[in-house]
Amino acid sequence: MTKMKPVAVALLALGVSSFSAVTTASEVDDRIAALERQLAELKAQIASNKETIIVHTEVIDANAAEIEEARPARKGTKFQYGGFIQLDALATDYAEGKPGNNLIEDFLVPSLIPVEPASGGADSYSSLNIHAKSSRFYFTTKTETDAGAISTRVELDFMLSPGGDERISNSWNSRIRHAFVKWDYDEGSSLMAGQSWSTFFNVSALPDVLDFVGPVGTIFIRQPQIRWTSGGLQLAVENPATRLNESIAGGNTTRLDDSETIPDLIARYNGKAGELSWSVAGMARQLSYDDRSGGNSYEIDSDTEYGYGLSLAGKWKLGKDDFRFMFNYGSALGRYLGLNSYNDGYIDANGDIDTIDQWGALAAYQHYWTPHWRSTFSVSASGADNPSSKEYVSAENLAKSYQSVHANLNWLPAPRLQLGGELIYGYKEMEDGREGSLSRLQFAVKYAL
Repeated sequence: MTKMKPVAVALLALGVSSFSAVTTASEVDDRIAALERQLAELKAQIASNKETIIVHTEVIDANAAEIEEARPARKGTKFQYGGFIQLDALATDYAEGKPGNNLIEDFLVPSLIPVEPASGGADSYSSLNIHAKSSRFYFTTKTETDAGAISTRVELDFMLSPGGDERISNSWNSRIRHAFVKWDYDEGSSLMAGQSWSTFFNVSALPDVLDFVGPVGTIFIRQPQIRWTSGGLQLAVENPATRLNESIAGGNTTRLDDSETIPDLIARYNGKAGELSWSVAGMARQLSYDDRSGGNSYEIDSDTEYGYGLSLAGKWKLGKDDFRFMFNYGSALGRYLGLNSYNDGYIDANGDIDTIDQWGALAAYQHYWTPHWRSTFSVSASGADNPSSKEYVSAENLAKSYQSVHANLNWLPAPRLQLGGELIYGYKEMEDGREGSLSRLQFAVKYAL
C-alpha cells in the first residue's frame, strides 16, 4: 500500500498536466478564431473605406473642376491692391476775375487761368475748395507662365468727374487712369497693350508736388497704346487726336477731330550714368480734320498735316535729395504739353492746317531737411511761336506763354503718412499782351495704402 502511493501521485500529475495542455490548446484556438474574425472585419472596413475614398475623390475632382472653371484668374496668379487717400484744401486768388471752368479749382490747369478782358482790367476773385478727388486705387495681377510673366493693372481716381456737386454728398464719379496688360517674354523685353502713360512722357522727371500735375512746361498724357520694350529702347504706336484753332466770325474757337488714319509714332531711349537716369524721346504724328458741319454725309473741307516732338528728361539722385529736369520742343506738341496749354495748330483762311512751334521746360529740386521733413522747389515755363494776324486772323487770342512756381514743405510723421503745404504761382500771357495770374496755398493730407 505504501509502494502504490508514488505511482498514484505520478498518475495524478500526468492527468493534471494533460488537462492543462488541453485547456491551453483550446484557448489558443479561441484566440486564433477571434483574430481571424477581427481580420475579416478589418478587411471589410478597408473595402468599405476604399469605396468611400473613391466617392470622395470623385467629389473632390468634380469640385476642383468647378473651382477651376469659376476661378477669376489662372492658378498661381499674384494679386496686389494699393493706392492712397488724399484730402486737398486749396485757397486761390485769381488776379483777373473768376475762371470760366471750375476744373482749375481742383488743380492748376494753365490754359484756364483767367486773363484780363479785351475791354480792360477785371476784379480779382478768391475761392476756397476742399476735396478728396485725387484719391486713387489700383489693382494688379502677375502670373508666371512658360512664355514669361504676364501682368495687368487697373487704376482709378475721381478727378475730372462729370457727376456730383458740392451741395450734399460730393459724390464724384471714378474714371480710368490705367488699364493694360504687359507680357515680359524675355529678360528686359516686354510688350504692353492698353492705356497708360504715353511713351513720350518720362514720369520719373515729374516733380513731387502737392498740385495734381504741377509744372506748366511738362509733358503729361495718358492714352491707349501698344508699346514694345527691349532694354533701354521703347517703340510705341499710340492713339491719335487732333485739336486745332479755328477762326469763325472773327473769334477764335477750337475743334477736336478724330479723322486721323495713322497713330502717333513714338520712340524713346532710357539711359543711366551713375546716379543720373535720363531719357530722350521723339514723336511723329498726323494732324487731320474733316469738316462736315453741313451734315455727316458731305465733306465741306478737310486737310492733313504732320508734326513732331522731342523730349529730354531725367532725374539725378543726390543722396536722398534729387534734381529733376525736362525740356520739350516740337511743331505740334499741342495736347502733349502742359495739359493741352496750346493746340496742335490752326486752320488758315484756305482751310489748310498749319502747325505751331512750341516748347516747355522744368527744373525741380527735392531736399530732405531731416528724415521726417522734405521740400520740393519747382520752376517751369512754356511758349509758342504763334502766327501773325495776317496768317491767322484770330492770332491775338492765342496763348503765348506760361510760367509756374511750386514750393512745398511736407511732414512725414509715420510710414506712408504725409501732411504738407504748398505755395503755387501760375502766369499766363496772350499773344496780344493781355495777362493773368493765380496765387494758391494748398494743404494736403495723404496716406498711401
